[in-house]
Amino acid sequence: EGRTRLEVLSPAPFPVRLVSGGWSPPTPVGGITADIVDVEAGDEAGFAKAGVAVKGAILLVHSTPLVTWDDLDREYDVQPGIIERARKAGAAAIFWMSTRPNLLLYRHTTTPDGRIEALPQAIVAREDAERIARFLATGQKVRVHFEMPNQVTGPVESENVVGEIRGREKADEFVLLGAHLDSWDLGTGALDNGCNAALVIDAARVIHASGNIPLRSIRFVLFTGEEEGELGSRAYAHAHRAELDHMVAAIIYDAGVGRVTGYSLGGRKDLLAGVREALEPLKSVGPMEFTFDAPGDTDDLDFVLEGVPALVANQDPANYMLNYHAASDTFDKVDFVELKRNEAIAAVTAYALADSSARIGRRQTRAEVEQLLKESGLEESLKKEGAWAAWEKGERGRQP
Repeated sequence: EGRTRLEVLSPAPFPVRLVSGGWSPPTPVGGITADIVDVEAGDEAGFAKAGVAVKGAILLVHSTPLVTWDDLDREYDVQPGIIERARKAGAAAIFWMSTRPNLLLYRHTTTPDGRIEALPQAIVAREDAERIARFLATGQKVRVHFEMPNQVTGPVESENVVGEIRGREKADEFVLLGAHLDSWDLGTGALDNGCNAALVIDAARVIHASGNIPLRSIRFVLFTGEEEGELGSRAYAHAHRAELDHMVAAIIYDAGVGRVTGYSLGGRKDLLAGVREALEPLKSVGPMEFTFDAPGDTDDLDFVLEGVPALVANQDPANYMLNYHAASDTFDKVDFVELKRNEAIAAVTAYALADSSARIGRRQTRAEVEQLLKESGLEESLKKEGAWAAWEKGERGRQP
């Protein structure tokens, strides 16, 4: 990102704090001088109300404060449709009202595969965006000069980081414990996902230091490119397709330091009995509850598409939402008591699944994965993200 700035030309100058969206193209050389048009929530009704004024304008999209996981899911779900409506209507750019208070800024990306977005987009501090909205609500025109000289290079190479403890008898079979290494740059990525990268590394240290070698191998992976659309885990699953019949499970951590309450089993009820039996030792740490949702928004997705059992840690929100992708996602937000508890759970989970006499479940066929995608809602999500064609062609997931 270059020096992003906004100058309010009318009705009167006032400061506006904003940052580029994660995968936004730059504004044209010299910037954009245009009116801001309020499209409210950015739905069809908001665009219809704004009418022809949308063309050539910078659109202000309102938001509700981010409090729950559902709020976050909804934010990602609605943005692609808003961007497409803005593109078709000939808008010049989009301003997203920050979902956080107190001038807190953050970044997102809405593309699933690292493609540059269709329009210049910026996140505007909530209080500043509300001030703009108040002017517009009284019928005053807000005209601005917007410059966002982002520099877009070509693709760059980025690497996953992998370690392994080889199993004592069935070394070719393996459990994977993973988290993602990359983070957004306004903060230092302590909650998303530095704490869980540290968890993976220390789980490997603890298991190795114990001197106990599990029946099967355990691979410890820090995935790159998760924030750009699970690119690192997708590449890993694709590169290791030939051995996925031997993969027992993927265990993924990606939700800060909130207390682990159990695991999501990616829509697979057939895994429940095996997981419960293998994780019996965790009863001393606290009750483990298992859910069957298939969120598909972290590094489990491509393992699910390949038919491999996947466990994603369910965690309390704690302080995750306020600091998510934000300038405030820094080291001081980490609760080390909870992080150590979570690490113990992760280490026991990985070891237990690797050392169990029986696997928790088999690899699904392509037909079974297709059924899971329909029943879990993942099919609809993949279509919204533009990733469905890759699945249909066999470029992604279990091959036909």
